[in-house]
Parts: sequence; structure tokens; C-alpha cells
Amino acid sequence: MRFEKDVTRFVGRAALVLAIGIVAASSVGCQQQQLEERNAAFQKQLEQALIQNADLQAENDGLRGQNQELQGELAKARAVPKPPTPAPAVVKRKPDFGKGVDVTVVGDVTTVTLPNTILFDSGKVTLKSASKRVLGNIATVLNRDYANQKIRVEGHTDNQPIRKSKKLWADNWDLSCNRAMAVLRYLVSKGISPKRIYAAGCSYYKPVASNASASGRAKNRRVAIVVSPR
Repeated sequence: MRFEKDVTRFVGRAALVLAIGIVAASSVGCQQQQLEERNAAFQKQLEQALIQNADLQAENDGLRGQNQELQGELAKARAVPKPPTPAPAVVKRKPDFGKGVDVTVVGDVTTVTLPNTILFDSGKVTLKSASKRVLGNIATVLNRDYANQKIRVEGHTDNQPIRKSKKLWADNWDLSCNRAMAVLRYLVSKGISPKRIYAAGCSYYKPVASNASASGRAKNRRVAIVVSPR
């Protein structure tokens, strides 16, 4: 009987030791699995960190290259010499066509205006002797300073109907044209090329003053010599 009790006790202890071993082994296995899972998670985080680091490094290299390019451009810009200070504009002086004439310069167009009191008697188209000296001076300047430019000779009148010389001229158109032609012919006789000069009669349609007064009408009776590149 005692032997059987000892066997039973031994078997019980053996079973207990076996159970404890199993529990211990199971516990160790769980810990190992947890460690492996944590290690795998850390490994994944490390791989992601390495990838991000590589991306940042590439971005940094790109920014460094851009900075070098900008530094080079800045150095070139600093090396470019400053443009020279422009010379002061040359003020174009009004040409001297002599006394008794009015000269205006607008852009590249020069206009020489002569009042009829210098050129003609009332209602006539024959040049006065004194006007020939004035026109001679004008021809000299035109040949010297405006050799390649076009010349338009314009005849202008006031708005008063022709009365005293009605038998000679049909109207102010007729009179203005003939006065322009008289000036043109004289300028040609003084060396102006016929290829660059022509005449135009404007009658009273281009006044420079009011025809309501005697002084205004006197200003409108004129011959204008217009000089231009074209």
C-alpha cells in the first residue's frame, strides 16, 4: 500500500513539473513572438526613415544646385558693365531763313510762312522786287540744309470775295494756286530741283486767324513753304 502511495505521489509531482514546464515554455514562446513583432515593426520604421532621409538628401542636393546656379547668375549680373550715361539731348535750333518770315518746326516738318505784304500787291501774283531777295535766302537754306527733302508751296487767302481783280481770277482758289506757283517757279530758278517741289492752292479753307477782323484776314493771306522728309 505504501508503495502505491509513493508511486501516486511521484506521478502527481511529475505531472505538476510537466505542467509548470509547459506553462513556462508557453510563456517564453509568447515573449519571443512579441519581441519578433516589435523588432519587425522597428525594422519597418527604420526602412521608412531611411527612405525619407534619402528623399531629403536628394531634395537638399537639388536646392544646393539651384543655389549655385543663382550665385553664378548673380555674379554675372554684377559683372555686366553699367550702360553709359546718355548724352544730353541736342536741342534742334530753329533754322535761319532770314528776316520777315515766320518759321515753325514740328517734329521733322519745317514750315516757312511769308505774308502776302512781302510777296504780292493786292489781287496780283507778280512777285515784288523785295520778295525775291527773301526767297533767294530761303532757296539757299533749302539747298544747303534740306537737300533731300520734299517741298510743298501752299497759297492761302482770306475769305473775302475777289472784286478788283475779278476779271483775272475766278475765285480765291484760282488766286491762291497762282500765287503758290509764282513762288515755286522762283525757287526753282534759284536751284531748287523741280523733282522735289510742288504747289498747292488752299483758298481760305486753312486760316490761321479769324477772318472777322482786318488783322486776322491779313494773317490768312500768306504763302507757306512746308519742308518734310516725305
